Amino acid sequence: MGLRGFLFVYVLQLLSESQINMVKVVNSVSDALNAMQKETGGLKARVKADLQRAPVRGVRLKGCANGSRPRDCSDIYASGQRQDGIYSVFPTHYPAGFQVYCDMSTDGGGWTVIQRREDGSVNFFREWDSYREGFGKITGEYWLGLKQIHALSIQGNYELRIDLEDFENSTAFAQYGVFGVGLFSVDPEDDGYPLTIADYTGTAGDSLLKHNGMKFTTKDRDNDHSENNCASFYHGAWWYRNCHTSNLNGQYLRGQHTSYADGIEWSSWTGWQYSLKFTEMKIRPTREERESK
Repeated sequence: MGLRGFLFVYVLQLLSESQINMVKVVNSVSDALNAMQKETGGLKARVKADLQRAPVRGVRLKGCANGSRPRDCSDIYASGQRQDGIYSVFPTHYPAGFQVYCDMSTDGGGWTVIQRREDGSVNFFREWDSYREGFGKITGEYWLGLKQIHALSIQGNYELRIDLEDFENSTAFAQYGVFGVGLFSVDPEDDGYPLTIADYTGTAGDSLLKHNGMKFTTKDRDNDHSENNCASFYHGAWWYRNCHTSNLNGQYLRGQHTSYADGIEWSSWTGWQYSLKFTEMKIRPTREERESK
């Protein structure tokens, strides 16, 4: 083979190697693009899922007859439901939702029950975590949970009604036109879920206004203004100040008792040494809020 022939073969080999390398590069780029497309698709799916789970601020869900998700028992009432019982609600800032008991008959209905005492079957002398998350039986004695009460009350303007009954079957109520838990808190857990309460009407007397602005206190988290832990001292958990004029999460002592203010007390109605038979705390949007939906 002459020099020209040798050079020709050598050039062909170089071209062949270059083509092979080029194919390898193209394949590598193609693999990289496919991987990027898969990752992008997965990222899009994750972003979409996150957006679906994220709270939608400022959105009011109306009723549930048309398939939309109710924010509270008032929405369920507005959709045509009139039967007391357990329903699922989906507050704007708690999109996963949770179950509540709805009072559809008292004073126009649409109340979301957040606390009930009736027979002493549930221990209410509990620690912070229990009061934050909630406990008890929804159809019996229970506490909805500070986290859930906060999520409900920050959706708009809410009112509170407290129904009371003693062991002589006398009844009374206290109603407040302004109610909220952690309304102005950036981090309600760290802030102690402070109470906002005002505008009393009713027959039981006002035993809650003293607690306005106070953080919640349990036996293991002291947020009150007393030298002692009011929850430990009065065997309950409440928005204590120093210490209380009401103690609806106190011990179930069944009427008159010799100990001082450590039962289920509403001092303006039955004094400091009478533990009530029945209490029920419930909230709903104010009339103006309901009419604006």
